[in-house]
Amino acid sequence: PLITMTSISREERDYLYSPSKWSRRLPSDEVVAVHARKLMEEHSGFMALPFNAHGIIVAAVGYDLAPKATMTLIVGQCRQACVYLRLKFPKSRLFVCGHSAGAHLAACLLATDWSHYGLGGFPFSGAILLSGIYDLTPIQQTYVNDALQLTDEEVMTFSPIKTVKQLSALPTHFSVLLAIGEQESPEFKRQMAEYRKELQPLDLSCSLHELMGDDHFSLTEQMESDNSALNKLILDAMNSSPRL
Repeated sequence: PLITMTSISREERDYLYSPSKWSRRLPSDEVVAVHARKLMEEHSGFMALPFNAHGIIVAAVGYDLAPKATMTLIVGQCRQACVYLRLKFPKSRLFVCGHSAGAHLAACLLATDWSHYGLGGFPFSGAILLSGIYDLTPIQQTYVNDALQLTDEEVMTFSPIKTVKQLSALPTHFSVLLAIGEQESPEFKRQMAEYRKELQPLDLSCSLHELMGDDHFSLTEQMESDNSALNKLILDAMNSSPRL
């Protein structure tokens, strides 16, 4: 069965990083939901501090891993987490951000019919997708699928490249920031280029940035520094998004 926000512990549900933990309460109207594979074990809130300094709350969203969980369950858990955040911060702008598999899950959230989850409208103001996986077809043919056990239906349903048509309900002025390291592998670059190509016909702002000298892993290290090129791109994208 789907694990909902009421069936997990309060500590896990409220694993939020807020400016109030380090300084006086700042006027904040942004929440960044970061999809991280091993929340409690690897402290996936590593990038919280630079954003807290700008009054931004960071929520690190955890989920069960394969083979314990199917892709359908994993995406469902992330959707439930975003419903919880939307209800907890009803007057805040909510941005979804992810790296690698997290970017894949974030892109899946964009193609969600949120009316099925009791939300009256689209919950996000923007998306930040870093070195993501947007087509699961190649994954199904690799050893990674020994754990994921992707079905053909899941490949179609949860490949963001194949579900772009479902993004037609995105709000006006919605922005998608795509970023990748210059030294990233060809397959990640190919998938990002293809995803951007699919997004271009839509009425949204989509920017693509290649960070010189960075690879798949060093890209996330940039998020630990307030003055990094990547964080400046992210903050600019968030600041340019219309206020609620």
